[in-house]
Order: sequence, then C-alpha cells, then structure tokens
Amino acid sequence: MSLLKATLESAADGILAVDLSRRIVLFNRRFAEIFLIPDEVLARRGDAYALDFVRDIMRDPDGFRSRIEAIYARPDATSFDVFELKDGRLIECYSLPQYLARAVVGRVWSHRDVTARVRAERQRDRLLLEERRARAEAEEAVRLRDEFVAIASHELRTPLTSLQLVVQGLERWLAPGMDVERARSALLRCKRQIRRLAALVDGLLDVSCIQAGGLDLKLSEVDLREVIRDAAAQVADQLAQEGIELIVQAERPVVGRWDGDRLERVVTSLLANAIKFGGGRPIQIALASDGRIARLSMTDHGIGMDQETQSKLFERFGRGVSVRHYGGLGLGLYIARTAVEAHGGRMYVESELGQGATFTVELPLPQAAPESP
Repeated sequence: MSLLKATLESAADGILAVDLSRRIVLFNRRFAEIFLIPDEVLARRGDAYALDFVRDIMRDPDGFRSRIEAIYARPDATSFDVFELKDGRLIECYSLPQYLARAVVGRVWSHRDVTARVRAERQRDRLLLEERRARAEAEEAVRLRDEFVAIASHELRTPLTSLQLVVQGLERWLAPGMDVERARSALLRCKRQIRRLAALVDGLLDVSCIQAGGLDLKLSEVDLREVIRDAAAQVADQLAQEGIELIVQAERPVVGRWDGDRLERVVTSLLANAIKFGGGRPIQIALASDGRIARLSMTDHGIGMDQETQSKLFERFGRGVSVRHYGGLGLGLYIARTAVEAHGGRMYVESELGQGATFTVELPLPQAAPESP
C-alpha cells in the first residue's frame, strides 16, 4: 500500500478510484489540488460529497453533473471529456472501468490540467488564421494592384492616343488653306480628352488622400441646385453625343455648408455612371429636402444590378460589370461615397437586374437655432 500510495503521489495527473457503490477507494494529492477539494470532504469517502463540492466551481455545473451521471450509468463505459472551471482552467478527464478477475469492480478517473496547452494551441490556431488572412489580403492586394495598373494604363492610353492623333491632324490642317471648322472640331475633341485625363488624375489623387487619412473638405454655403447645374454642364457634350435626355426636378434651393467642388465631382461621377450603364435612356435627377436632410436621387433605366453586385459596388476597385465591356478605374463610386460620408451623409443604391438603378445621396442640413422664449 505504501508503494501504491507513493506511486499515485508521484503521478502528474489527479487520480481518483471509486468502487461500484461510488465510495472513494484511492486518490492522490494532485486530484485534490486540481479541484480545490478540502481534506474534510475527501475524508467522508463518498463520491457524492466530492461532486457536490466540485459542482460549485464548474463553468457549467448542470452539464458536468449530467455527464458524470451518464458515465456512472454504464459501469463498463470508457469516456474522455474536457471540463471548464469558473476560474478559466480546462481539465481533461479520462474514465475507465476497473476490472478484477474480468469483473468490473469500480472506476478510475484521471484528471489533467491542460489549460496552458489548450491556450497555446488556440493561440497557435489564431496566429495561423491571422497569417492566412494576412496572406490572402496581401495576395488580393497584389491582384488588385496588377489589375489596376493594367486598367489605368489602358484608360490613360486611350485619351493620350486620341490627343496625339488630333494634334497630328492639326499640324496638317494648319498648312496653307487651313480648314477652320475642322480645326475647331479637333480642339473640342482635345478639350474632352484633356478633361478625361484630368478626371483620371483627380481620381488617383483622391484615392491617395483617402488612404493618407481622408479627404480635405473646404466648406462654404452651397446650393445643391447649382452643383447639379455645374455637373450637368461638365457632361453636356457626352449627353448630346449619346442622345440622352437629362430631366432635373429641383424646384427650390437646397443650401448647406458643404464642399461644393467635392459634391460636384460626386454628381458628375453619378452622371457618368448613369450615362455608361443607362442604355441611352433618360436620366432623372430629383432634389428634395425635409429640413433636416438634403436628398439627391439619380435614376437611370439601364442594365441594373443584383444584390451581390450592390454589396461591393462602393468598394475600392469595385465593379458591377466586366472591365472587358466597360472601362473605368473602378474608383468613381468609391470616391463619391467617401466624399459624402466625409460630409456626415450617406450614399446608397436601389436596383434590380434589368430595371435600372437609383443612387441616392443624403446630406445633413444645418439646423436652425431655436427661437428664444
């Protein structure tokens, strides 16, 4: 017995042996330490007393007790469980039937504190997950960069090529017998391509500002009706070329403290988007206010989009369609939404596939000061 007790006390696990009547036959000090059971409880030699004491320190006492009773209900059962204590420790519990002359005479429980190991495993798994996520994000960033470089190169090359051809034509037409009308037409095409290049550069600069910490707003008193008018003038040539009718419903001034230039770019971006995807049908702009919110809605009657496309439409480089069929850097709506949010507003889209789309910009209006009593 001395040798057996010395062996039990040398074990790293907490050992408990009970007979068929659930009377405690043997236990070591490690078992008492793991479950913080005082000597007077173990001295009573009843497993029920120990279970009643341990119940109060378990994270899920009812689940723990029902599991123990289920194991006892099958004398020949072998079990393995992990129980959590209220202090955060995790205890592995092995239970095997005890045989003597091929007959079950009791049960042996072995307990091991695996808190440090499990936490280390969880930390390892968390780090692995973070590493995989970081790798996936890096790979996605590289893919987006490569795609962006390819698209940007194409978008920049197109107006540059057009400018080059126009300038070469002007050189020929400026010879004796110059055709003034052809030269004027060529200059108009030059202006359009220069505006296109300027818009591309502005977009890239805006993205750089956003990544560096946000857009710098220059606030002043702005009438959204004037913003719409100026934006419409920016795309007037394109509207006429495509034969698209622009219908503006803005009966009253809507004035707030905003960055007029930024909001003009927002409306211009929405107009360019409606022209591109509107299928040549009329574009409608509605401006309204309820005294608290200024609401600008732009509706086209083009290809529309499904819910999945809408969910990623305002992301950087987000696209609703393939770049093969429609140009652009995939930055316009991202920059527009960021500018609106910088004003404390919001921007959203409502659309169905094949049913066109309505983009809505909501901006907070300055509240009038309350009258003195």
